[in-house]
Amino acid sequence: MPGLHVALTGVTARHPAASLQSRPAIDQLSLKIEPGEHVAVIGPSGAGKTTFLQILAAALKPSQGTVSIDEQSVWTLSTKNLQRQRGRLFYAPQSPPLPPRQRVIVSLLAAKLPALSLWRSLKNLVYPQDAHQVAQALSQFDLQDKLWERVDRLSGGERQRVGLARALLAPAGLWLVDEPLSALDPTRARQAIATLLREARAREVTLVTTLHQVNVATAEFPRVLGLREGKLVFDLPGHAVTAEHLADLYAQFEFELAQVEGPVALEDVPLAKREIRVGCA
Repeated sequence: MPGLHVALTGVTARHPAASLQSRPAIDQLSLKIEPGEHVAVIGPSGAGKTTFLQILAAALKPSQGTVSIDEQSVWTLSTKNLQRQRGRLFYAPQSPPLPPRQRVIVSLLAAKLPALSLWRSLKNLVYPQDAHQVAQALSQFDLQDKLWERVDRLSGGERQRVGLARALLAPAGLWLVDEPLSALDPTRARQAIATLLREARAREVTLVTTLHQVNVATAEFPRVLGLREGKLVFDLPGHAVTAEHLADLYAQFEFELAQVEGPVALEDVPLAKREIRVGCA
């Protein structure tokens, strides 16, 4: 599926549990993301990064403004068409909601549900199909030996990588990935980000991911958004983000930048030939 176009116009949103008097998590945000773009979103804790992804995923309705995907205003669609639109998206939360007693193969095949008939969906629950395709997706994250493992027997980092591998099976033109490196060690982190970018490019998918590791964002992504208190502080090419930009964005949150570990060489990753810092949240 080709990449999707996304546009936000004057969007304001609060967490569903927040009071009307609280500061919006996203405040009058307007931007466009072109089909096939790869965008990293950075900012201090509480900046609204996860809420931003939930808005793009049509999971959170804003209190003001318009969210459009491929020039269709999401929240004016009928319930049926909204569900169809959501089926064109893939959203990976920081902690993937994988049923603990489920086999890994079944968890991954769930990503294909929007493209399957009811009969094929039910059949997959009894006798999982497409094992070879699932194994290929897992192999991109060095998890091919976990194909028939139960989810509750995986480590936290393995569960996170299984959640990312689901993207490779989803019939989606927009990947929305929340903190994909948070549970990964530096070696697995660089493998995961390289795989996501490589596969998104090959499929011409639009990719938007939040990252704690600002130097991964600036080194590997052609576009970086800086969010703070729900507002867009900067929208720049990764190479154009300077120390001054980061100092302004993380003012009073400098300790979050200090938590980023490094350096980690990426000579073995074709995506990046230079040395960057990769951290674990």
